[in-house]
Parts: sequence; structure tokens; C-alpha cells
Amino acid sequence: MSQKKVMLVYSLKNTFVLKDIALLDQMGYNVVTIQSAPNRDLFRFTWNRIKEFIQGFFLVAKSEVVFSWFNDYHSVVPFFLAKCFNKKRILIVGGYDAISSPKLDYGIFLKNNFRQFLARWNYANANEIWVVHKSLAQGCPNAKQQDGTLSGIQNFIQCLKPLIREVPTAYDDRFWKKNGDRNKKGIITVANISDQRTFRRKGIPLFLKLAEELPDYQFTICGIQNPISNKQILPKNITLYGKLNRDALKIQYGYHQFYFQASHIEGLPNVLCEAMLCECIPLGTNVFGIPDVIGDTGHIFNASDSLKTVISFIRSLGNPQKLGEKARQRIAKHYSISKREMAFKEVLSTNAHEK
Repeated sequence: MSQKKVMLVYSLKNTFVLKDIALLDQMGYNVVTIQSAPNRDLFRFTWNRIKEFIQGFFLVAKSEVVFSWFNDYHSVVPFFLAKCFNKKRILIVGGYDAISSPKLDYGIFLKNNFRQFLARWNYANANEIWVVHKSLAQGCPNAKQQDGTLSGIQNFIQCLKPLIREVPTAYDDRFWKKNGDRNKKGIITVANISDQRTFRRKGIPLFLKLAEELPDYQFTICGIQNPISNKQILPKNITLYGKLNRDALKIQYGYHQFYFQASHIEGLPNVLCEAMLCECIPLGTNVFGIPDVIGDTGHIFNASDSLKTVISFIRSLGNPQKLGEKARQRIAKHYSISKREMAFKEVLSTNAHEK
């Protein structure tokens, strides 16, 4: 008996994409994929759409469901074909596709252009919309108050017909766990930083400021090999690493006592969850999914305020081991692989299709 096929469409081969492919494969499905990397070159852009149509025409018809990680250009052709073939269409929303931030020049809803028009078509023609955190559906008041960031699909599109479900990403607590000795004065943050906009969005300036305020602590940034600007002078207590594989990343998490997540915009931060499984004590901003991830296992702060409360929390911490263990237990309980698997099963077990 041949395996049932499901299609997964994506633009970048991020960790969460690979995890979903592995999970669906483990569930017994033959996962076929279409990847279309973002490209502003007209030829490459056009070729991506042609490739999507050619591949999709043959693959969609044989697939049970079409999943798309993020809502953008790469979703349109596969969803159009899936609609023609009467196949289920699931749109997975991670952040950018539910945001308008003039301050950070970020979000699919920032500019009223053709790209936004297509995104709205994708939303209207999905059978279900999965958000990694409820704030991407309902909006985040804190982000609006602090940075003027508008968010939440329901705030941009009224009377949206598809079902919106909160389906968080999941983490393997058997892999992500603390190994080796811990530096009690180690603070780490992780982000793939390629430009100034990402540098600011991920809250790295605040991380640098904290390093200046705590010169006796060791700070590490993973995901950036060199300073973004030639004019930028880093504090002496900061170490930079480029993009690390997950084995190397686990070692870094295990070595540092604290994990710092100062993002201005963030659906549900994978790296924060991984670090907490490795018993890092979380320090994070009070926007989008970050407070829900941290709960009562660390310190939540307002990015627009001073760092005094963060410094006070770090210096006055009594029993870091106990709090680190609590952080691990929280992620293992609330963001388990079994919960995401259940969501996939629910979608794949029903035969009701909508055109």
C-alpha cells in the first residue's frame, strides 16, 4: 500500500519547516515539497512561479492536503491549484504575514500593494489558518503601544471565513537538554541576522546595552559573524558566532545561565523554547508569544523601559538551578511534539474539502 502524500510549500528551509517535514514523515505520510526562495530579480521571481505551477500541477492532485509555511508569493500558485483540485489548504502563519510595523519597515500588511493583495487572497482561500500564537490572529496591544506595530489577521481582514486555530510549534525535549558545566554569568541570544532591520527587530541593540551595564558577565550572540555596521563597536564582553547547527547550539545553551529575547516582533520564538529546554533562565520582552512562553519561569520586561528591572532580576536571583528546571518543564508541557502531531492528525483525518 502506497503512502498518502501531503504537500508542504515554503520559502526558506527554516528549522520549524524541517521539523514539520520530519513529523509528517514519522506519521507515515510521503511529504512532497516546493521551495521558492525569496528573490527580487524579475527573472528569478517569474521562474519561481513557473516552477511552482509545473511541480504543483502534478503533485497537488496526488496530495491529501497542501500546507504552506508563511503567507507570501510562494503560497499563491499551490493554493490556486489545490482549490482547482478540491484539496485542503492550510496556511501556517509565523509573524511577518500578520504584521504592519512602519517603525521597523516590516510586515505583509505594511504596504497596500500587489503582494498584500495576494496575501489577502491566500487568507480568503485557505480552509484553515494556523497561527503559532494567538496574538497573530487577535493582535498584540503591547506592540502597538510601544512601537506602533499593528498586528493580528482579524484586525486587517474583517469577516474572514476560514477557521483560525492556534497551533504552536513543537520542541523535542529528548534532544534539547542541558549538558556540561554552566557559566552562571553567561547570557546568550540567538538570531539569524543579515541586515540592520533584523538587527533592530530582534532587539540586539538592547542586548548590547545590557552587556555594557553588566561588564562582569559574558554575553554571546549566535547567528551573526561580524558587526552589522563598520562603525559599530561591541562591548569587550561580547562574543559573536555565525549560524550554528543544532548540536553546537545545544552546547551554547547549556553553557549559559540566561537566555535573552528582546524582540519587538516575534510570533513564537523557537530559540527561546530550545534554550528553556536546556534550562536557560529566560529574559524576554512582553510582546506577542514571548510572555506566554516564559510564564513564571523568568523575567518579562518592557523594551521601551530601562534595563534596571532586568539587571535587578539577574543580580538578585537566588536559586537559578530550580528556575532553570522549571523553565524546561514549562516548554516540555505546553509545546510538546504530541500536541502538534494531534493538530496534523485532525486535519488529515477528515475528508471534507472546500473549493
